[in-house]
Amino acid sequence: MTTATATRSQTTPRAAAARWLHLCNGLDPVRDGGMVPSILGMTGALRKAGGDVRILTPTESRHDLLNAPEDLPIDGPDADLEAAVRSAQVVHMHGLWQGHSRRGAAAARNAKVPYVMAAHGMAEPWALRHKRWKKKLYLALVESKNLRRASCLHALSRPEIGHLRDLAPWAPVCFVPNGVDLSAFDDLPPREALEAEHPELKDKFVLLFYGRVHAKKGLDLLAEAMGRLAADFPQLHLLIAGKDDGALAPFAARVGELGLNRRTTYVGHVAGEQARRVWAAADAFTLPSYSEGFSMAILEAMARSLPCVFTTACHFPEAAASEAAVVVDPEADALTQALRDLLERTPDQRATLGANGRRLVETNYTWEQQAARLTAVYEWLAGGGTPPECVIP
Repeated sequence: MTTATATRSQTTPRAAAARWLHLCNGLDPVRDGGMVPSILGMTGALRKAGGDVRILTPTESRHDLLNAPEDLPIDGPDADLEAAVRSAQVVHMHGLWQGHSRRGAAAARNAKVPYVMAAHGMAEPWALRHKRWKKKLYLALVESKNLRRASCLHALSRPEIGHLRDLAPWAPVCFVPNGVDLSAFDDLPPREALEAEHPELKDKFVLLFYGRVHAKKGLDLLAEAMGRLAADFPQLHLLIAGKDDGALAPFAARVGELGLNRRTTYVGHVAGEQARRVWAAADAFTLPSYSEGFSMAILEAMARSLPCVFTTACHFPEAAASEAAVVVDPEADALTQALRDLLERTPDQRATLGANGRRLVETNYTWEQQAARLTAVYEWLAGGGTPPECVIP
């Protein structure tokens, strides 16, 4: 894999002004996972709708791996973050516990520029317990003030509204979930494209896990479920796509103990056409996570019309209510039973589940819809008046 880190701003030490400035730590899909397509989806849709939007990152981004719109300005670490904040009408910050939110929030308050903070799942109870004492100290010294004095907080899921309120009880919260680009799943390559690289997938029922291979993603639960299902479903094969973030070794060790090495394929981080090959080869999708903000991978799986199994920790109850997925608690027994239920359905029944998922994202979760909601929030913050419908005061 290439390790180039070229950025568009290396010859632009000063960021140009934009009405709507988005700040994030960086845009590296390998390092930053689902937050990157989330940020690019938001800003790309805002740009497409005619918004004057710009991204600024204080660390290097991986433009060689980004699928960013060509007309979306992205400034990198050489740009003047504080000057960009001062010249903005609204600042939207993504993620907690990092320098861009510390610097961005302080600069916005000093310049009296309204700012929005999106936690992207980093205010989840599971996430707060991870490196607990370090976060508790940083919250007391820095991040609590940033959140409490934000003009608006941005929740990607309904439970996240409560998580943000626990940290900043009086700040207004807008509920604007992630969206998906449906066109990315049109005209996918033939399944044989990935099978040519991985012949072990041929004639198998391919269950796809797509995301960072991190402890919070529940790969331990998936290993146990695969072990319990393997004998009854000899065609079941697990395909894992995503950067190893520390959980691959224990997962591989457990899979080896269960005798399932030949039933599992790991392809690492994928992007672009390789990602399309992975989606094309899948028969179903699972995300057995212990903690999520609002998963981009779930929306993408539904856009692909895949039958899905994921956990309540993914905070997408609308999927179960729409019969668009099987949703269970993050426990090995529950996951095993859910996957068994899916595998025992007929192909037509699984296709119906997938079609319901596609219909759900078409109706409520396109980026165009979310861009309209964000635009209303920004216009309210800049111009006052009645808060838009998506804002919970």
